[in-house]
Amino acid sequence: MPAILAPMIRWAARISGLLVALAFGLLFLGEFFQPHSGPPPGAKEWTGILLLAAYCVGMLLAWRHELAGALLSLIALNALAFLVPFWQYTVLFVISIPAFLYLADWLLEHNMNQDAGHQPHHA
Repeated sequence: MPAILAPMIRWAARISGLLVALAFGLLFLGEFFQPHSGPPPGAKEWTGILLLAAYCVGMLLAWRHELAGALLSLIALNALAFLVPFWQYTVLFVISIPAFLYLADWLLEHNMNQDAGHQPHHA
């Protein structure tokens, strides 16, 4: 496998995860400072917000700990999909892509390090 593939996947995961986390942060701040429909009405909505925040924490954690961050993000998204009925799951699929990229990065690094017998090197 080309040596350039792992860093490309890592940076694609980092950039896309950061973009999704920033987008959620901007939406959250926008609704906080200028709410369009008032505060979330119930526990289900607040839980959804917390699960999306957990996804964002996972994306930031994955910068240093790819596996843990990716798993946290995917668990949060799966819990959100279970909790909130969506008409289409396209949005959840799209925002899960960075987590899958982090998983791919971890797998590539893990396999390359087992083959080479040394610790991971991150860019």
